[in-house]
Amino acid sequence: MKLRTRARYSMRMMMAIAKLSSDGVHVGLGDVSKQCGVSKGYLEQLVGSLRNARLLRALSGRGGGYTLARSADEIKIGDIIEAAIGPIAVTECAVEPETCINSDFCNCQGLWSLINHKINQVLDEYSLADIIDNKWPKRVRDELKKIK
Repeated sequence: MKLRTRARYSMRMMMAIAKLSSDGVHVGLGDVSKQCGVSKGYLEQLVGSLRNARLLRALSGRGGGYTLARSADEIKIGDIIEAAIGPIAVTECAVEPETCINSDFCNCQGLWSLINHKINQVLDEYSLADIIDNKWPKRVRDELKKIK
């Protein structure tokens, strides 16, 4: 499974906003664009789904912009990904087994569900605060060493 650009860029956007608005100041998309290396036009396309998911709060007018709707430690990575692309589903039947016409004799459906569960488990284990922490790269390297 490959995460689409919408998901990856939504993550970059949320990380930039978390860093730039850490003191509660609203941040314009121009500044976010410079911070995360994604065009302002593309960020404008992403912001709607993140606002609808109540991950971002907007303020119009002079001094307006965006800030996190909740603290970074309350926003799980899974929340961001799901807001950007919808529910994670490695296959349709991983989430809704009843939709599969082969479910009565398919030995793979359980595997797809397990894989889907593990992906969601990891996405919900970490928060936005975790990944913007300067210690995050070392933490990830240590986690990866444990599973190799």
